[in-house]
Amino acid sequence: MKELTQDTKKKYAALLEALKDFDCVGVAFSGGVDSTLLLYAACEAIGREQVFVLHGLSELVSQREKDSAAEMLDELKIDKGMRLEMELHPLIWPEFVANTSERCYFCKKRMYQTFFRQLEKNNCAALLDGSNVDDLKSCRPGFRAIHELGVKTPLLDAGLNKEEVRSLAEMYQLNNYDKLSNSCLATRLAEGINIDKGKLNLVEKYEEFLLSRDFFGCRVKPDNKDVIIQATGKDIERLAVSSMRIEITHFFQSEGFERVLVDLKPRG
Repeated sequence: MKELTQDTKKKYAALLEALKDFDCVGVAFSGGVDSTLLLYAACEAIGREQVFVLHGLSELVSQREKDSAAEMLDELKIDKGMRLEMELHPLIWPEFVANTSERCYFCKKRMYQTFFRQLEKNNCAALLDGSNVDDLKSCRPGFRAIHELGVKTPLLDAGLNKEEVRSLAEMYQLNNYDKLSNSCLATRLAEGINIDKGKLNLVEKYEEFLLSRDFFGCRVKPDNKDVIIQATGKDIERLAVSSMRIEITHFFQSEGFERVLVDLKPRG
């Protein structure tokens, strides 16, 4: 484990001080390392009994990811009464199903509005999101929803980047410290293609096939008669091994694809 820099330690200390300004908070929890570290820090700053966990359940998240998130909350010893799990139904939101470039904005806004309503029922006003500094480097329509709704971003405000988040998570023995970022299943579908349960189920099936072969962090993107696989650097090398290549090619051809393509830009 790499030792934390003084700068990272100062940022984390600043994060804790900022969180102490709240009497009660709700953490939007996805199960990823960012929201996990934020949840851990909030519990450290103001106590577990003052921290609600807001977790959305929907068809956009694979069963594996749902199970992983629940296991993480168990490891953090989050009381069942503080876990506010909500069933969301994005496939009945017309503006989301249309799958335009604003898809993530519509989804984030609807989801966080639901979270705020749930927090109000529990006499808590502050909702926290786990965005970090590196999230500003890419186009993320969901940020607009975060700002419009007044959601707090403590990791970002403290100046923490992804590498620092992972380092802190490792130091505090959070088991998902090295977990790759994993957006919802809908992000595998090309813009303009309507989102439906059937397509999402197929994406989950394809990625489960690769996960069962120890390709962790992979993404599968159907594109008409082609399928594009995104993987980590070491897994890209494994994809080229003759026996593995033949097995994967056979699987996707049996699913109706003519070509199996590999994105040579590794996922990091």
